[in-house]
Amino acid sequence: MKSKLFHMIIFLCFFLMGCTGSEKSNDNIITGTEEKEVSAAQAIIEKTDYKLYRNISRQLGLYEPKEGCYLGAYILSNSDINFDIETFEKITETSHGIYLRNMKLGAIFPIDWILECTSRMKTPYIILQPPSEDFPYQDYLLEETAKEFGYYFIPMFVQFYPNPHQYDNPQEYKEFFIKARNIFKEYAPNVAFVWSVNLENCEDSLIYYPGDEAVDWVGIDVYDFIYVNNEKNHQNLFEDIDFIYYSFQGKKPMMISQLGISHYSNKDHGYYIDEAVNKITAFYNTIRKQYPQIKGINYMDFNNIEVAPNDMGQDNFKITSQEQLTEAYKNALKYDYFIDSLDIQSTSSIEKQWIASYYPIYKQNDKLYISEKVIKYEWDDLGIKVNKEKPIWVNQEAYYLLENLIQGTNLNMYLDLENNKINIQEKDI
Repeated sequence: MKSKLFHMIIFLCFFLMGCTGSEKSNDNIITGTEEKEVSAAQAIIEKTDYKLYRNISRQLGLYEPKEGCYLGAYILSNSDINFDIETFEKITETSHGIYLRNMKLGAIFPIDWILECTSRMKTPYIILQPPSEDFPYQDYLLEETAKEFGYYFIPMFVQFYPNPHQYDNPQEYKEFFIKARNIFKEYAPNVAFVWSVNLENCEDSLIYYPGDEAVDWVGIDVYDFIYVNNEKNHQNLFEDIDFIYYSFQGKKPMMISQLGISHYSNKDHGYYIDEAVNKITAFYNTIRKQYPQIKGINYMDFNNIEVAPNDMGQDNFKITSQEQLTEAYKNALKYDYFIDSLDIQSTSSIEKQWIASYYPIYKQNDKLYISEKVIKYEWDDLGIKVNKEKPIWVNQEAYYLLENLIQGTNLNMYLDLENNKINIQEKDI
């Protein structure tokens, strides 16, 4: 009896195990069509390093080159080279098209320096500062100053009242800037006006913008310090540059109106030569490859520890004092992309320009996908529809297959693998 019962229990166990295995087997049966859908759904979605660029038509600004980037420099605080243009260019083995100096509104006009620049085929660039911190808006000084700038009708840049955050009232600042621009247009139409902000104030700067009619170029003053707020600086400069870049790339030429990369700090009496070499190389290479609407860079070759008032300077930005820095600078500028003479022929002409998308590119199964926001906000004039397209989802945002979006349109797509670019432009008709 016990033996029969034992065999019955064993039989039931095997029977139940067989049923369970059969059910599991049935659950995993997938048709060929379903298998493809599951495979696609499970494919990894990756963020790429690609940037999306579109070619648009835009009117060029005053003295804006169709493409490329002007090279400029400030050397008038560098006694080591006797403040001399020829010496600076000999050391750097690089020709620069623009040279800078500071001037207060209403001060004696630096005609000797202007003529020196002109005789050397260099374009003068004057950083025009307020006559007084307490009384910056002295209207009566504008007309006479403008007449002096316009007397010889030499092409010039004026960086007018930089760093607007030092002025309390944005409306007063804008009104004075507009008044100055109008007076210069009347008496010195040869002058291109640059509105500029400091890098650290980029995100709060737009309330000071005087408007498109008053501004020819938009500038950013970029100083890379060793220490910021008593801590070692690990800032990515382009994170702040991007805010201004994406705000103005479609309507104004831009420049790095002042650039200084420190290699020494008296905060810790430390030299950071290798870091500065890498930063110089990376900065100019990044501008050349990824920021086509930055049309000028002015390097500030000075030691701020020596020239800053009240012992406030902590950093040395001078590239001519260290051979490694000079070599890095020279090598970064060896490309034809960098321009050493002013382009006055293309001013106001309508030209094709490359505009970068703000939104990242994702990849799935080696296919490239762009955000729905690109279509809504950046390509809204193209009439592209996504009704029939199936998106992938990234952080609850829809991304669409790029090649499908441009299929049947008047657009071509070109991949620049070397520079991580996706270029979109109209087909030649």
